[in-house]
Amino acid sequence: MTRRGSLAYYLTAWICGCFFMSAAVWAKDMLGGTRDAFSTRSAFGLLFFYFYGLVFGALAAFLGAFLLRRVMGALRCKTPSHWAAAGAILAPGIIAILGLWGRHNDTTQRAGTRVLGLLTYGPKTVVEAGWWLAIPAGAATAYLLGRVQRAFVPRAEPQASA
Repeated sequence: MTRRGSLAYYLTAWICGCFFMSAAVWAKDMLGGTRDAFSTRSAFGLLFFYFYGLVFGALAAFLGAFLLRRVMGALRCKTPSHWAAAGAILAPGIIAILGLWGRHNDTTQRAGTRVLGLLTYGPKTVVEAGWWLAIPAGAATAYLLGRVQRAFVPRAEPQASA
């Protein structure tokens, strides 16, 4: 384990963040159907969205976790509720930027953009399902990331009296 908990922090961002986002897209599909997403209305559908969410949402999860950690460190916010509020603001922005970049990449059709298309496919799917789905997913993920960050903060050791 790393000293400041980076491994636990980024794994939490990837695993939990992709689950929350996948669950939001799956719930939207259950209620109203998404256009270009695979429609399954069962527990298999949630596993389907989650598996592909882990693959295609990794870039957005890692980038969001990195930016969130830097912003909250600069603002010196320590409570998980502050982290949740920041995540609710930051996540839709990251999803929108990466999703629109993915859409633009689809229209250019240049050679060598397949990797970029794979990296932005997850955010592009979320934008097509509804950009606002990133608000609760980002808040839930950021709350957990705030808890992980607090768990690894170095504590001042009590001084023994002489």
